Amino acid sequence: MKKPKLIIPPKRLMTQTNWGDPVMYHYYPVASIVYRQRLKNTYKLLEPYQFENLIEIGYGSGILLPTLSKIAKKVTALDLHKETDAVKRMLDWYQVSNVELISGDIMAMPFADALFDACVIVSTLEDIHESERAAREIARIVKPGGLVVISFPVKNIITDSFFKLVGEDPEDIHPSDHNYILGFLGKQFTIEKRLLLPSFVPLNLSLYVSVRMRNTPPKV
Repeated sequence: MKKPKLIIPPKRLMTQTNWGDPVMYHYYPVASIVYRQRLKNTYKLLEPYQFENLIEIGYGSGILLPTLSKIAKKVTALDLHKETDAVKRMLDWYQVSNVELISGDIMAMPFADALFDACVIVSTLEDIHESERAAREIARIVKPGGLVVISFPVKNIITDSFFKLVGEDPEDIHPSDHNYILGFLGKQFTIEKRLLLPSFVPLNLSLYVSVRMRNTPPKV
C-alpha cells in the first residue's frame, strides 16, 4: 500500500484558533514554502505509516488531521483552544470520522498509560515554559517502543528577525529554544532520525527541525 499524500486543506476551510496559531502562513507567498515543508518533514518521519491509535498534541487548526486520519485507525487530537467546531467543520468536509478532538493540557493529559502507538507534535513544545515536563507525559501515554515525531523551530538570528518583523517578541512566543528541547528529548527517548529545514545547513543555522524517536530509554 502506497503512503497517502500529504493533504494541505484549502485556506477557506481553515480557522486561526488563537492569536499564536500560524495556520495562515501556510498560504502566504514565500512563508508558505517554509511552513508547508515543516509539515512534509514531519510526515516523512511517520514510518511505518499505518497505526492503530495515534495522537496529535497541539493540533491547532487541524491542518494535519485529514492526512493523519488516513494513516491511523483512530486519531486523537489534543489542544487547549475552544475552536473545535471550526475544526470539526473542516474534518466533515473531508468526511473524516476517525478523529476525536479533546480539550486538555500536555502537562497533564487525560489518557491512560501506554495508550497510543504513535505521537505527533508540531510547533508546540517551544511555546511552553519548562517544556521538559511535557516529555515525561508524552512518554507515559505512548506505548514502550512507540513512535514519537516532534517538530519545532530553531532559535537563531534568522528566525528571531522573522518574528520581530511580524510584530512578535521571540522570547515571549517561544520560551523553550531548540537546544533545550533537543536536550531533554535525548534524555527521554531514543532518537532515530533528524530532518533540518533547509537540509543543507547546520542545525543552528537552520529554520526548523523535525525529530523521529522511539519511546525507549536512550543508550548511555
